[in-house]
Amino acid sequence: MKISVSYVIIFLLIVCCGGASNGSQESGQTSTKQKLGKLPSIAKQYKEDIAAKNKQLEETTDREEFSKLYQEVKLLGKEADKIIEDYVKNNPITNLPFEQKADYQFTINNVDVENASDSRINFKAKVIITEDIRNNFGNPPGFANTFFAYVIAVDKEGNSLTRKHGVFGPYGRGPFKADMEVEIHGSLDGPADLENFDKLVFISKEDLGQK
Repeated sequence: MKISVSYVIIFLLIVCCGGASNGSQESGQTSTKQKLGKLPSIAKQYKEDIAAKNKQLEETTDREEFSKLYQEVKLLGKEADKIIEDYVKNNPITNLPFEQKADYQFTINNVDVENASDSRINFKAKVIITEDIRNNFGNPPGFANTFFAYVIAVDKEGNSLTRKHGVFGPYGRGPFKADMEVEIHGSLDGPADLENFDKLVFISKEDLGQK
């Protein structure tokens, strides 16, 4: 893939300025820089660049120009994914702030960013099962095969920052018994929307309609 000038510039900024875990700060971005690093700002810049290219694409009436712009949009999307993937790999984002509001049958201990693209952030969390998770359909009988946690990302005022909630769950199947430590995984759309990120809030399924 042909690497654009923007790829080189952003890569140099990442290398020279460091990442989320080194405590780097910029004016007006201190809170976010300590939590998600430069991930939201990188994603937002690409989102704006892609939107600008798409606008040009919609407005052009020239066939050759349309084909050129179409390819540029595709390459920009691939470039965005690569830059963000490399950023998270080289600048691990761990121990994210969170609040567990829901009365789950497990306690969430910590949340890390697992990987990300220009459209999604994937997380992993460690939880401790506090009581046997049961239902009438599991295997062995009486034990649930899986369980879920529901999450939103909020700013300091508690406003949800993304259009959709995230759903976390384990990769493996039960039984899930008290005192077990389990890793669960989930994601949120729209890293570009998280510039004002303060924390993740884990809510109940019943609360989803209120967010």
